[in-house]
Amino acid sequence: MPLPDLTHLQFLVLSILLDGEQAGRDVRQKLEDEGESKSGPAFYQMMARLEEAGSVEGWYDEKVIDGQRIKERRYRITGAGEAARQEVWEFYRHHFRRKKLSGKLGTA
Repeated sequence: MPLPDLTHLQFLVLSILLDGEQAGRDVRQKLEDEGESKSGPAFYQMMARLEEAGSVEGWYDEKVIDGQRIKERRYRITGAGEAARQEVWEFYRHHFRRKKLSGKLGTA
């Protein structure tokens, strides 16, 4: 089983987006809640890479708040993103299971 292409942060973002479409600021807040703080530019660069890979779809949603127009970037996971996330999940689950079994048998 080859190593996954996703970083741990990308995996976490895709996991967050399994709950449905969300604003970028909400995804960033959930990352912070998990102890992963990213600057705005670094976060949006990572999201752009996920978009280019076809793992997420992003678009701007325009709102008017207190008379001001505000553009908010929103994201949703794609089928390809769900598949990539699942592949990573299976990789580590399989690796952990093998490691756990080999430890019980006394071999490394």
